[in-house]
Amino acid sequence: MVGTKTKATTKQPVDWSLTPRGPVSAAVQGSLALAAAATVGDAVALSPVWGGAATAAGALALVVAGAHRQLAPAALLYRLGCWVGAGAWWTWTLVDTPWSQSSWAALGIGAMTAGLMAPLGRVTKKTKARPGSALVLRSTSGLAADWEARIRRVCRAPVIVTDVRAWDNGAGYDVLVTLPPSGVTRADIAGRAESLATAADLPEGCSVEVRGVAGAGRSQVMVRVSTVNRIAQVIGYPADYSPRSILEPIVLGEHANSDVAGAEVREEAALIAGKRGSGKTTLLQVVSIALGRCRDNLVWHLDLNGGGLTQPWIDVWLDGRAARCPIDWAAPNLAEGKLMLASAISIAKHRKASYRKLKRAHNASLLPVSADLPQITIVVDEGANAVADRDLAKLLGELQNIGRNEAVNLVISSLRPTGDLVPVNMRKQSGVRVQMYGPDPEELAHMFGWSVNGKLSMDQLGGKGTGFLSLDGSFPRPFRGYNVLPAQVEDAALAIAALRPDLDAASAQAAGPAYASRLERMRRVFADRDGQDDELETSASTLPAPQTPPRRLTVLPGGANASEWADPPTLAGRTRPAVSTASAADWPEPRMVGRLRAEQMHPVPAAAPAAAVRPVPQIVTRALATIDDAGDDRMHSATLAEALGLTPTDLAALLRPLGVTTLPRAFLRGGREARGYAREDLSVAAERIGRGEIDVPADVAAWPAA
Repeated sequence: MVGTKTKATTKQPVDWSLTPRGPVSAAVQGSLALAAAATVGDAVALSPVWGGAATAAGALALVVAGAHRQLAPAALLYRLGCWVGAGAWWTWTLVDTPWSQSSWAALGIGAMTAGLMAPLGRVTKKTKARPGSALVLRSTSGLAADWEARIRRVCRAPVIVTDVRAWDNGAGYDVLVTLPPSGVTRADIAGRAESLATAADLPEGCSVEVRGVAGAGRSQVMVRVSTVNRIAQVIGYPADYSPRSILEPIVLGEHANSDVAGAEVREEAALIAGKRGSGKTTLLQVVSIALGRCRDNLVWHLDLNGGGLTQPWIDVWLDGRAARCPIDWAAPNLAEGKLMLASAISIAKHRKASYRKLKRAHNASLLPVSADLPQITIVVDEGANAVADRDLAKLLGELQNIGRNEAVNLVISSLRPTGDLVPVNMRKQSGVRVQMYGPDPEELAHMFGWSVNGKLSMDQLGGKGTGFLSLDGSFPRPFRGYNVLPAQVEDAALAIAALRPDLDAASAQAAGPAYASRLERMRRVFADRDGQDDELETSASTLPAPQTPPRRLTVLPGGANASEWADPPTLAGRTRPAVSTASAADWPEPRMVGRLRAEQMHPVPAAAPAAAVRPVPQIVTRALATIDDAGDDRMHSATLAEALGLTPTDLAALLRPLGVTTLPRAFLRGGREARGYAREDLSVAAERIGRGEIDVPADVAAWPAA
């Protein structure tokens, strides 16, 4: 009828399959099938031999299938009993006849017994295994059983091995273990790791390491078993130059068990020590590749051995195969090294003051680095040569002290970690420490502390290219550094030249002309060096001589650059001697706030007569002399005023017209924290007064007569 709705009903389809619905239906179906087989056998007069053969074959197949399905013993015995009972009944009917009362009675009793005992044959559902674990466990069941028994025997812990996984590189495997609920801990197993390695008779240099399982409970333990000693092998650097970040660990090589040997150098300085021929320079090439791949990092090289570390990197740029030099700045001699470090300190100080808002925006106390604001990591080869120069050693020490937060970091290498070659504070401030292989075991104590005596031995290493790595005070682990050949350095250089960032404009401005003109000097020093002896290669005379009039770079407070290169004949009452133009010191050296004083500047050649220099007022010259006499780079206002016979207020009134004010932040001197004046500010004021850039008020010029 139109307008009426017919309620639809869904009918379940009839299941005509013979699948048993339970123990009763299974027993009935089994007995009917057996009766049918007996009837057919009797009709065709089948020999009883066929019944016995079918029974034996079926029982054997049942055992094999049960093992494959990992049936419990009770389930396997139940099925085996049903098959043997049914086969025996059928064979008996083939001998006698199924058409007797006793035959059918026996069949009925057997079917009823099978139905009642059906619960024994149920398959217990196991916990869902991880993908692939069942296959791995079956293929390595012997290995799993061996480790389960070994751990039980050595550690006296009734553990269960649930999986064995081979490593992709074929150098070992992981054994996944479940601890018993008896209170055995992961530490209990780890404490017997060496005993387990011995019990397993692992090759020399191979080890057992016990770890937790990520994302699992504390009862799940991973036993890492290395079967190939990677330290004994030469491992080439993987040909992968894809972009990375300085926030990730830089990869140095592999540990004995194939774990990656890496170190985080966003905040931590690194110290690498090793004798000649230990593989130290090759490791520095690995470090340079790893750092160069970081899109938020720039690599600078300081190599006072003439730039041998840098040459294969810079050749691709000199030959025109790369548009940019993969190494942003390279210093192959002392003069250039001072320029580099002074500029790096200037950048760090500028960033400290200028990027406060950026830190607040990111809600971070550590300067956020990026491709637009990259870290600068200076790789120093043969640091002993660097610290041998007093001024350069001071620059290195200051940079290591102030550069962490501002992302100006150091990786320093040295022949030895001893105090005569590496200052103690520089070693203690290095969170990443590497000691390469050598014949003297005491080097380990110098590098890692005397607590490692008796616990570390050079015998654990594999010769050249191997060493111990400690991260932030962790116990040193042996590792094999990647091997890098010159052709691979060129490949890496080409890739890095295309992906490396540029220094942010603010930092480049803080670094001043020394940074802006670095590439020109690098071309002159590194080009066409074949056939030159080492002395010529390391000589700073390849640097361009200063122009007339002679000038030197001055960096003003806050990171701004001086508008001119200042004439240096007179500064705060000091006259600088003229020297030969062949001196390595001809190239002007940047002055840093509170570091390099006038008397520490290298002398410059005599210049042609220039305009008369205006006199510097005594308030400035005497203030400079007072700070110099104290051997400091800054002084509290009250202390300076007292030395000059003034009050702090009068001192401020005299210096303010000259552009000299107290530092924006208080500093600690003599156990007291207060604000005061920086020597650099006074020095800059003296230079500007001498050039006529500042008009000195009459009352200031007349002091102290006033």
